[in-house]
Amino acid sequence: MKRRRWSEDDIARLRGMAKNFPAAHIASELGRGISAVAVKAHELQISLRMKPKEAFSGSE
Repeated sequence: MKRRRWSEDDIARLRGMAKNFPAAHIASELGRGISAVAVKAHELQISLRMKPKEAFSGSE
């Protein structure tokens, strides 16, 4: 299996999508495996844990 190097654009996209999208979605968008995304995020100290969505207040 041939490995593809991470470009600066790939890293920028990873940083932009982290915390906003699930790891599986990020991997799909970058054309990489989930584990590859997880390892790179760990190397760059980027959290892939999604931000909790704000509660909707229907009384307003």
